[in-house]
Amino acid sequence: MYLRGDIMLCKFKVQGYKGFEKEIELDLEKHNDYQFNREMIKNGVINKCIIYGNNASGKTNLGFALFDLTFHLIDKSKNMDSKINTNYLNMKSKLGYAEFYYEFKFDNDRIIYKYRKKDLYNLIYEEVIYNGKTIIKYDFFNPSKKIIDIEDAKTLNFKYNEDLSIVKYICNNTIFTKNHALPRLMDFVNGMLWFRSVDSFGFIGLANKNNVLDEIIIENKKTQEFKEFLKSNKIDYNLVELKTPTGKFLGVKIGDKITTLESISSSGTKALWLYYCWEIYFSKVKFLFIDEFDSTYHFDLAANIVKRLNSFRSFQSILTSHNTYLMSNKLTRPDCSFILTPDSLNNLSSCTDKELREAHNIEKLYREGLFTEDE
Repeated sequence: MYLRGDIMLCKFKVQGYKGFEKEIELDLEKHNDYQFNREMIKNGVINKCIIYGNNASGKTNLGFALFDLTFHLIDKSKNMDSKINTNYLNMKSKLGYAEFYYEFKFDNDRIIYKYRKKDLYNLIYEEVIYNGKTIIKYDFFNPSKKIIDIEDAKTLNFKYNEDLSIVKYICNNTIFTKNHALPRLMDFVNGMLWFRSVDSFGFIGLANKNNVLDEIIIENKKTQEFKEFLKSNKIDYNLVELKTPTGKFLGVKIGDKITTLESISSSGTKALWLYYCWEIYFSKVKFLFIDEFDSTYHFDLAANIVKRLNSFRSFQSILTSHNTYLMSNKLTRPDCSFILTPDSLNNLSSCTDKELREAHNIEKLYREGLFTEDE
């Protein structure tokens, strides 16, 4: 059981969770053989996508659902717990629990991780399937019938606290053969990052050690690069570094006077600032989700960020947006643009029988009602 290539999320399903009464599926292997923007697909999996949806369609909850596994598999800082745990279970569902399904791909290998929860913290069932074979199965109500079929874990002494994830316990207490599947899966989860552009430090998963935007830029010696980044987005500030008894700050020199960047930044500039601070840590990211990434951006600025994110090939990224202007074949592809409703999640190319080409104006076709939101 060895892994070679990059591990990627290829399918996700959830039901009984928040606004998702019935099962909803994100299939990142369902794509077309378009000959343009081919870099959006990596190893047969969609690597960059944008999810569109109206208010209350579930975009934020989908992000929370995707990142649910981080709350019991890893110990990284998170500050969204109370918000996510409120109304955790769907109020119409008769299941009595939320059910999650993750399928990952690496070369020709597959690993499936599925589990059930009563709330954000309490697991009731876990299962891991590797290439069609169940290697972990644990029912928290019937632990005597557990399945642990892992060669490296045969000598593991199970002094197990039943409040913990069995997968986490095995990974934390087993010396694995090099490149074993489970440590690679845990490495992926450790590299997951969710943040929202309108919430300065609302995040899930990967975290930096500082939450002061000025200090992140200064301590990473990125002031000049940040200045160029802002300038590329038509914000031309003469940035300087300020040191005071209370900390380090970014200043803007205007004539012979200096003020703080914070004091003159618009909401759009602050969102860019936050984005850039997270970008500093992108070398550690495996999977990125930015919720309502362009809520304070001008159309052109939003397009610039999409282009910039598309240049990062080393991780998968998902953006959510209301902005159908971004449905452009200059930025993405029809099979990498998803429409979310409370009951379905499908990419544009699967919502029409029409053959879509690079020259088509996808946004215009969407506004004209070409795409049906249900397959």
